[in-house]
Amino acid sequence: MIRIRTLLTLLLTAAAASALESAAPPAPSWPLALETRYLTSNFMEHRSGRFHAGLDLKTEGRSGFPVMAVEDGWIARIRVSTSGYGKAIYLRGASGRTYVYAHLERIGDRWRSQVRRTQTRRGRYDVTLHFPAGKHEVSRGEVLALSGQSGTAGPHLHFEVRDAENRPLDPQAHGFAVLDTIPPAILKIRAMPASPLSRVEGGLVARSVSGEPLSGELPRLGIRGRVAFSARVRETSDALGYRLEPYRLAVSLDDSLVFDSRNEGYDFDRQHLMRLEWLEQPGWRERWLFRRDGDDLPGRRGGGWSLDPAVLSPGEHLVRVTTADRAGNASEVHWTLVALPEEPGDPPRSAPAWTEDPVRVTVSPDGEEPERWLTPFLSAAGDVVKPVEIDADDWLDGGPSALVPDSLTAAERLVAQQAQGLAAADWSVRIVAPDWTARDGVAFPLAASLSDTLPPGLGVYVQDRHDDWQPAGVPRRLGEAWVFDAYGAGRYAIFRDLNAPYLGPGPDEGLVRPAAQSPAAEVSAPTWEIFAIRMDDRGSGIDIASLEVSLDGLSLIAEPDPPRDRLLVELPDATPPGAHRLEVTVSDGAQCVTVRAYELVLLP
Repeated sequence: MIRIRTLLTLLLTAAAASALESAAPPAPSWPLALETRYLTSNFMEHRSGRFHAGLDLKTEGRSGFPVMAVEDGWIARIRVSTSGYGKAIYLRGASGRTYVYAHLERIGDRWRSQVRRTQTRRGRYDVTLHFPAGKHEVSRGEVLALSGQSGTAGPHLHFEVRDAENRPLDPQAHGFAVLDTIPPAILKIRAMPASPLSRVEGGLVARSVSGEPLSGELPRLGIRGRVAFSARVRETSDALGYRLEPYRLAVSLDDSLVFDSRNEGYDFDRQHLMRLEWLEQPGWRERWLFRRDGDDLPGRRGGGWSLDPAVLSPGEHLVRVTTADRAGNASEVHWTLVALPEEPGDPPRSAPAWTEDPVRVTVSPDGEEPERWLTPFLSAAGDVVKPVEIDADDWLDGGPSALVPDSLTAAERLVAQQAQGLAAADWSVRIVAPDWTARDGVAFPLAASLSDTLPPGLGVYVQDRHDDWQPAGVPRRLGEAWVFDAYGAGRYAIFRDLNAPYLGPGPDEGLVRPAAQSPAAEVSAPTWEIFAIRMDDRGSGIDIASLEVSLDGLSLIAEPDPPRDRLLVELPDATPPGAHRLEVTVSDGAQCVTVRAYELVLLP
């Protein structure tokens, strides 16, 4: 009897397990109809003041690959924008997660007509549509759209996984991993003094060990007092070599974990704290190897171990730095750290492999001002050293503790101005800082003669890494003074925009041909080929809201494509063959207007 009962119990247990297994939803499918699976960006990569919220899937430099639902669910939102995510679809899966598909070229037929109607009714290209649960149900594997490059610089699919609270998760940890056998490479370890009395190898200067890549044991390093460490790490998942962000970065001191950073997820409203994690200087950036005050992002453990005398007691210590990717590939370096108290005197010197590597920005426009060092911890001018206090309140309140202005010469202000149609005003400044505000701009006073009313077209510009001047806002009144809001270090100047936007020619000889066939039945091709018109402004920038397009006198919604300085025109499917007139009107931020008409011939 006992054996029969045991057998029945086993059978019932197996049946229950089988029922549960059959009830469990299938694993999510891949979102892109493409055999190769390469990443150009991964989760929580560094962006300007924010994290990268998902994966960028390579599409062979082309647009038009079918994008599919990864699980059963319903379309919760569709957003169409000239920037950011471009054309994006938000799928709420049966699992409760939300999947985001961004930079799409063409949205599926089930929703595209509703998007067009909304654009026409509101008279603008940028729209967002929200749908109630169950209204637009989709099945796993159903084609939702075609991949593209809307809102971004090149073709790829940006793909996100968000939890039920709309927090981004690493897609590679939730069913969308790619093959990766390449460990992250540690390229540099840097040590820098973090107080006026601190020394690294006997001096008040950063020192580093660098190579291609580092591995194993590094030379001994002698320090005195509080020292900050940073690391430069190169991560890639394939032979194409796209720079990615490692999943984990950790430090142990004498085999005790003192710092651990894992990129698993985050809240959108806290991502500005990522700036606490990076040492950023012109041309490069590195990860801090400790957790700074105020950094309460998920997956972060430890504290300022190398800044805390209670942790880094005098004597010899073994420091070990490890980094790993999502696939478990890992790299490690370690070294002996000889620590002495923070007081006058030199620490013991060690091997010369830790070479002088200053972290500094030279600010001396006239050749007379002494050099300043700019780190988040101290600045130096000649023999005078003073701390620069940066703490959590600065980040949370939105303001750095130290800004160093520097007037530019007239020659520097004239770079690229004439080509961009800009007339110079009487003020310019270079701003450098040891850290920058994580969330808001900093109101910086203008040393310029401005009347109570600003003349049309006058604005503040910042010089980019290509020496071009880009709009950075307009001056505003703050009490009795004029100020502008700086959102990062750089060269700023006041210019006045004198030129109207440029509108280029239409299609070759004005001929518009029937469109090619679509690769997916769920996303039909337009009747007529989509053609591009060059639309550019090198001054205050195109005012997208001012754009007006008409075909034969009737309003038409066209797609601005700012990353490529163009306007994409899709003619209505019902437009008959023959001659037609297209007219485009656009203005820039200085309210300079351009109008151009195009004579089109639609070929049968």
